[in-house]
Amino acid sequence: MIVGAVVALAGCAAQPAKTQAGSATEVAPGATQLATKPVDFRTLTETSCPDRAASYQEWVAKFQAYALSKGRSADVIQTAFAGVKENPEISDRAAKQPEFVTPVWTYIERAVSDDRVARGQQKYQENKALLAEIERDYGVPRAIIMGIWGIETDFGNHFGDANVFEALTNLGYRANRQSFACNELLAALDIVAKNQVPASRMVGSWAGAMGHPQFLPSNYLALAVDRDGSGAPDLWDSLPDALASAANHLVDDGWQRNLPWGLEVKLPASFPYAEAEMDLTQPVGDWKTLGVTRMDGSALPDLPGGTSILVLAGHTGPAFLITENFQVILKYNYSTSYALAVAYLGDRILGGRRIVGKWPVHEQPLSLAEREEVQALLMARGHDLGTVDGVLGLRSRKAARAFQKEIGWPQDGFINKALLEELRRRKSV
Repeated sequence: MIVGAVVALAGCAAQPAKTQAGSATEVAPGATQLATKPVDFRTLTETSCPDRAASYQEWVAKFQAYALSKGRSADVIQTAFAGVKENPEISDRAAKQPEFVTPVWTYIERAVSDDRVARGQQKYQENKALLAEIERDYGVPRAIIMGIWGIETDFGNHFGDANVFEALTNLGYRANRQSFACNELLAALDIVAKNQVPASRMVGSWAGAMGHPQFLPSNYLALAVDRDGSGAPDLWDSLPDALASAANHLVDDGWQRNLPWGLEVKLPASFPYAEAEMDLTQPVGDWKTLGVTRMDGSALPDLPGGTSILVLAGHTGPAFLITENFQVILKYNYSTSYALAVAYLGDRILGGRRIVGKWPVHEQPLSLAEREEVQALLMARGHDLGTVDGVLGLRSRKAARAFQKEIGWPQDGFINKALLEELRRRKSV
């Protein structure tokens, strides 16, 4: 949904969210509040995105009043929100996005399974001509389009079954995502008002993302393509529209024609792991000087622009040289596990080999409480991680590297049980 937009939620890049502390919206997990008498939004004078409400129904009414104040039609508002209901499962799923909480090796194994590769190869053969045309017109390799399609919806097998208006209102009310929800709800109303998609057809994921490429409503308005000339982009039933829209999204985010996403590489024993991070870039020639090679020991390809070394499972796991186009995939959904899965799945579908490096599958995954404890202990040592949320992203990895340097460990930023135990042991030091 990409729609790293990540923030971005599910196809967008989004961070797991928590219920607003102290808010009247807090309810027991899995509970559904009793329905109350609907509030007529036309009696309200809300002119800003609601930040809190006493009930789900009240939040919806406040948003409707806000939408009316922003010039949306009362008739369209009534049609769009007819029948929406509170759904605690949506906020629960927002806090458990697999690309953020599952070990990368488990995520990759599931996302790029042999069955999915086989299905992808069949879909590729069925749509080979279309994919070649899209690659020609947009410069996005067919492998990347196949990877996006496969990871987002398993090639159209799983669009999601949530009413977009219901999904987004629940995110706004229960998951502390008010600004995101309000912006996307206004965009969804605009789609309905322009007769591009009927409100009843606005069905997608729990995050409000729609169709084969899992576009949020705002992405649909800005980036969806009517390639088949039907009059409006159809991301559900038109593969030309859906796949061209995914390519257009990547181009808008800065995709560079003829630049691969990267490749798996072999690092020398002397490699300085403190330099293995996405935001540390340098020319390929510098990595060559350090002794980085292809997996077969041959020289790295000459790639333009800045490149980075990515090690997602520490110095004992696989290593990848990534280009600026890998960063573009991240904008579709800001998760390194997601971006690697997209690139790897696309490569496998078009005949590429498996990852050669061995993942540390023996490592026991950290629980949410343990991930939060790691962050809290690192913050107690003076590292700025922002908030303790259990999401072990770039800030957490950088703090872990600083701690590893302090204790003489390889500075790979890998956060595991051993690191947690060492943090606990040195808590009072």
